[in-house]
Amino acid sequence: MVNDPDNYPFLSIIIPTKNEEEFIGKLLESICTQTYPQDRFEILLFDGMSTDSTLKVVESYQEKLDLFIFQNKKIRQVYAWNEGIRNARGEYFILVGAHSYLDNPFLENSVLTYKKVKSDESELAAVGGSLNIVFKNRFAKMIKILYSSPYAGVSSFWSKEEEGFKETVVFGLYDKNMVLDVGMFDEDFIIGDDYELNLRLNKNGYRLYSNPDIKSYYFSRSSLKSFIKQSFEYGAVKGLCIRTGYNRFIWWVPLLFLIFELLLIVSVLTSLFPIMLFLLGLYFLGSLIFSIYTLIKSKEILAILLIIFHFIYHNIVALGLLKGVIRGRKTFK
Repeated sequence: MVNDPDNYPFLSIIIPTKNEEEFIGKLLESICTQTYPQDRFEILLFDGMSTDSTLKVVESYQEKLDLFIFQNKKIRQVYAWNEGIRNARGEYFILVGAHSYLDNPFLENSVLTYKKVKSDESELAAVGGSLNIVFKNRFAKMIKILYSSPYAGVSSFWSKEEEGFKETVVFGLYDKNMVLDVGMFDEDFIIGDDYELNLRLNKNGYRLYSNPDIKSYYFSRSSLKSFIKQSFEYGAVKGLCIRTGYNRFIWWVPLLFLIFELLLIVSVLTSLFPIMLFLLGLYFLGSLIFSIYTLIKSKEILAILLIIFHFIYHNIVALGLLKGVIRGRKTFK
């Protein structure tokens, strides 16, 4: 039955923005065309003091959607997430980045997946899907290829892994009560706030589930500067997670690689240098193998550059990780 709360629970979609005039219209338009009943969801948009035409674009959608605009004077998205949860009317909320847009059945697929999994897993806190990269230029296309390479070590939702329980989800549909139970978002995580929340939910016994059929699309960073910044922050988040009490061996690998590189330089005039050089060769051999694998899988000729981009990416992430481990909760202050 259409609009039956049992079939269509009321959802609150939380969106933070700041100077997103180029992308926010695409996102809101994708929400307008959702297969989910329009009267069964609301949009809570928190603008971080935009200086462009973001709000003008947003306001043009107020007659089309149940859309509420809030001012986020603290600017950062983590504050928008928490304020969104506090103001949400729905028992479930969905986090969506403004630099993206949603597949037409995104909301419906999220709810159907949640209901299906929830019937067997009472501690299900959230479901998410796959994040498909949209590129604007050749550099952004290269980043899309990098994120699809297993050797890069990015989160699973970039590579469209098989459906199942995961450690983290992207643009998830969350049970609000379960999130409130663990304390909402940690505002020390100015970056990576959603990732830390997912880790904390896992730590408290809740489960997260990913279905690649829940599709969203993300506009990739299109310049070297923005890629370096994003990669450094990605590493810093992992470092802060370690200082906060979480730990995964895989997080340490980029930093161990950086230490290895320093030892390689130091060993130049010693008998250890040939051994260190051999080990470095193994690293690049692995990079080459995965570059060829990604080239065959993606059929993108740019994948031949992965042997360079793997190296650059791993070192940037390592430097970010080092900052996070050293500075802890001051990382993003």
